[in-house]
Formats: sequence, C-alpha cells, structure tokens
Amino acid sequence: MIDTEALRKKVIDLAIQGKLTEQLPEDGNAEELYQQIQVEKTQLINEKKIKKEKPLPEITAVEIPFEIPGNWKWVRLRDVCRKIVDGDHNPPTGINEPTEYLMLSAKNINDDKIIEIDDVRYLTKEVFEEENKRTNLEIGDVLLTIVATLGRSCVYREKYNVCFQRSVCVITTLLNPDYLKRVFDAGFIQKLMVEGATGAAQPGFYLNKVEKMCIPVPPLSQQKRIVAKIDEVLAEIKIIDELQSQYASNVEVLKSKIIDAGIRGQLTEQLPEDGTAEELLEECRKEKSKIKATGVLNGRKKKNTKSINEDEIPFSIPRTWKWVRLGDVAEIFGRIGFRGYNRKDIVEKGKGAITISPSNIINYGKTVFDKCTYLSWEKYDESPEIMIEEDDVIIVKTGSSYGKCGIVKDLPEKATINPQLAVFKYILCDKCYLNYVLNSSMAKKQYDEFVVGAAIPTFSQEKLGNLCFPLPPLSEQKRIVAKIDSVLGAIGK
Repeated sequence: MIDTEALRKKVIDLAIQGKLTEQLPEDGNAEELYQQIQVEKTQLINEKKIKKEKPLPEITAVEIPFEIPGNWKWVRLRDVCRKIVDGDHNPPTGINEPTEYLMLSAKNINDDKIIEIDDVRYLTKEVFEEENKRTNLEIGDVLLTIVATLGRSCVYREKYNVCFQRSVCVITTLLNPDYLKRVFDAGFIQKLMVEGATGAAQPGFYLNKVEKMCIPVPPLSQQKRIVAKIDEVLAEIKIIDELQSQYASNVEVLKSKIIDAGIRGQLTEQLPEDGTAEELLEECRKEKSKIKATGVLNGRKKKNTKSINEDEIPFSIPRTWKWVRLGDVAEIFGRIGFRGYNRKDIVEKGKGAITISPSNIINYGKTVFDKCTYLSWEKYDESPEIMIEEDDVIIVKTGSSYGKCGIVKDLPEKATINPQLAVFKYILCDKCYLNYVLNSSMAKKQYDEFVVGAAIPTFSQEKLGNLCFPLPPLSEQKRIVAKIDSVLGAIGK
C-alpha cells in the first residue's frame, strides 16, 4: 500500500525547494520582492502602525538546509511579516455560558483549519475586546501552534470573534499566506521546531525563535503557482487515500479504482495549454485520412462508428475531454474463421512465430513471453495487420477471459496472435492510456454488454470499435499514464 502521508510530506518539501514549478523570467526575483517589503514595512513604521524592530542577525551558511533556485532568497521570517505575536500567557478563566467571543488554543488548529469550535474558552465581550488588542486577528493571517503541539498551521479565513492562548502564534505576512503556511508544513521547519523547543512538560518554540526562522522566498507569482501545484497534487493524493481506505482489504479492487479515477480525470489537472480533445479528434481524422490514402486499409470492411447517445455515457468527464468511439482512435484487426490448431501445427522455436494467447497477458496489461507457443508459418500467414510489434495493444475477444488486454513490451522475436485475440493498429491516442482505458471497469462493463455465446463467449471487432471512450488532450493522457504508473508501482503493480 502507498504511504500517502509520506507522499504528502515529500510533495510539500519538493515544492518549497522549487522542484515542482518552473522558474519563469517574467516572475522577476525574490530580492526585488524583499526590497518592496522593506519599503512597505518602513512606511508602516513611519505611520506608527507597527513598531521599529532591531535588526536580526545575518543568515549563516549552516542555517540553510537546502539549495534554492537562483531567483529565490533566504530570509528571516520577521523580515517579511508585519506582525508575529502569540496569545495571552495568563489567559482569563472564561465563563460557563457559550458566547460568540472565543479564546482558542493549539488544540483548535489542525487539518489546515480551525477545528472543534465548540471546545473553546468563552469570554464576555469586554474581556474579549481587551484580549483581542494583543493578537488582533485578521482574515489572511497565518496561525502556527508553538507550545505543546508544535508546527500545526492554517490560514485564517473565518469570521469568528477569536483570540488565543500563548500556544498559538498569529502572523500577518507580506508574502502569500498560503505559501507561508506550506513552508511551515515542510519537513525542515517541523524538524527545526521540534529540535529547537524548550521545556519538558509543555515544549515551546517561542517567538524569538519563530521570528528568526530562515525560510525560502520565491517571487510572488511563483509562490502562487507553488500553492496551486501543492493543492492539485494533495487533492490527487486524497483520492488515493480514500480509495486505499475503502479498498484496503482488496488490492486488486484498489488497483481497478485507481485506473478508474485516472480515466475520469480525477488524478490530473486540466491545463489550458493542453488544448481540447475536440482539437485532438480533428487531428485524428486528418491522420486517418492520410493512413487510408496509403491504401493499407483497402478492402477492409468496416462500418462507420455510431454517434454517442446521452444515455450511453458512463460518467461525466472534464469539459476539455470528449466521449468518442474506440474506432475513432484506433483500427482493430484479428484472425477470422480459424478456431484452433492441431498438435502437428506446433513447431520448435525458430521454425515458426510466437503466437500470443490470453495466457501471455497478466496484471493490468503487462505481457510475458517466458512460455510461448510456436506455430508454423504454413498455418499462420504473415499478414501485417496481425503481426505483433513492440507497444501494440492486444485484447482477448473470445473465451472465458474476454476483455483481458495488454500492451506488448519486451517482445523477444517475431510474433502473431491466435484467433482469440485482436490487435489495435494505427493508434491515434497514447497507447498506454488506451491500455488503461481498456483495463478499466467502465470498459469491462461494455465488454459484458457486447459478448454473445454461453459455451464460448465472444464479442465482435465491430462492437469493440463502438466502445465509448473518454478522450483527453494528448498531453493529459501522458500525465494520466504517468500518475497511474506511479501509483500502481507504489501499490505493487
């Protein structure tokens, strides 16, 4: 199973090191941002909105935990914040009756938000107004737990009347607050707080240390992209987490659900620069016209694919995608009329071709060739349409394992297919994406609808060509494949 918590931490660490986003020249650099912040802080001091601060010590090399991109800058936290203050060190007792005036502690900060709002200390309006002078919480402030429970944080977006005990630090930053929150989530800050805390009963990482924290600062536009990238990936991990929780006892079902999530667009972001599936489909039509013009499909009896009715659509897909027929993106070939072979047709290796059978397909589209049958060329001709090449996609259309499919990898030598199989040629989408769609529960449900015959179940190539197929833009197909590969690899594909 996948350790999704470790994966979340890794994503955040990579992101705040600048490894998940591009460094764009138009972003400028963090030094420019830093100087702008210093000008703004000077103005606030002159307006007596904040107090003048003593300079913090220069950052030393031993304090820098990792390298950052050249247009970033290491800074002390206080130098990019307007306010860093903790809650009351001697909080009032509070009253028994609930009021709208709340005093929170570290226990109320978790899961990136304020929680358990009914488990708080209630104050009178008068007491709250006095307490609130210290923290003066504003929307967009970052909350950080600094006593007992260390390092939990959130960006405040609610509209409560809230003040705090000393276990919570309130920070008004001149950076993107969501970026700063993710910096606090990073492993190096979590480690810094644990190792730098003092006190046995209730360890604390106090304000003088919070202010001196070294944090990596990118240009402001990249801060926003980093937050967006982290949110995107964490949303994908949440889906994986939920699937693992739901199907923990059945790894095969879990793998199937991961594939289903991928081909629904739930594991990838839809990017404007990808274009649309409609544009891709138009390219497919042009490419098919070129293929037909070569004459390779001459004499092929094939009915046009039908348009897709609303009631046929298996599930909703992103708006940049399109439901198409499988025959719109691939040609399907197979043997006709031959139902088996005699023992005399089996030959030794080197005297015939590998004949791929259902047993050569395993584990969500993998193919193996350690045990192969070789049949004579007298029995099986070398028609190009049914000769198998590396990366061809094959599917079982006859027999108890109908619908079993895979992508041919590490083909040891010349090969063909037996009559139980069909092969996809002239594939105009990503082959690995096609393989995953054909292995999905959505496709398997359609195979069940296509199949005829009780003793020897089978479906026709014509019906297979009419399978409803979710088509994303090509770039997203490749991202979907990479994401599913990664997740199935972690589970144990």
